[in-house]
Amino acid sequence: MVYTPPAPTEGVNGNSYEFKLDVAPLVSAPTEPSWLVCPDITTLQPNPQPKTADGGTYAHRGQDAPVGMGEAFTLGYDAKVIRNSEGKVAPFMALLLAASNASLPGGDPSKKVIMARVYHEWIEELAWQLSAEVSFQRKSTGNADVEFFSFTLTGQGDRKVIANPALDAPSAPTITAAEPSGAAEDEWIEILGTGFGDATGVTVGGSAAVFVPSTGGRMFVKIPAGDAGSAPIIVTTPAGPSSAFAYTRGA
Repeated sequence: MVYTPPAPTEGVNGNSYEFKLDVAPLVSAPTEPSWLVCPDITTLQPNPQPKTADGGTYAHRGQDAPVGMGEAFTLGYDAKVIRNSEGKVAPFMALLLAASNASLPGGDPSKKVIMARVYHEWIEELAWQLSAEVSFQRKSTGNADVEFFSFTLTGQGDRKVIANPALDAPSAPTITAAEPSGAAEDEWIEILGTGFGDATGVTVGGSAAVFVPSTGGRMFVKIPAGDAGSAPIIVTTPAGPSSAFAYTRGA
């Protein structure tokens, strides 16, 4: 028989940019984290390192017989530093920097550990969630470089397989908080929750409100004209409207 080399697999090639990363403040189960999309990243590299113990017996006659006992997991990537109109970095970047500073004097210890999930746009099996500590260093130090920070997320031993968020049917948004209370016309409030990406509208007390588009679990909304008192907030996305969130506004 003459060996015939296999032909290349037919289909569309995958691309490196099809891996995605979201991060969120640490929450207690069963609360769903308020995920913040990390769009401005590159060189994303999941790095599992198996941890083994020697399972050899006389029957192995001196040969290795490693038994898998777990893993050490890190996630490395570079993120571009972008300043918004208020001179602030993106919410995902602010969370990562706060986590990296958490152990320092003056840092916030409650932000030391964050949640992260990494997943592929169309490969169903490639989707994981974990809690992690964060460290970073500057990648770009030249005189005319674009500023990138190199982050390392060190898993806390709880990495698990999850349903791929890119393939799940989208669910309606939820609102968990709105701050500050009592805001009046033309004042801004921040609302927190889940599923705000691709929001098509926000109403406060039934009136359409100006809002800053969100890719994660936080959004800024300007209070529209109206009377002081009860003014429920509703966020609408292509997946539908949120439940009305009770809010009391000023005049």
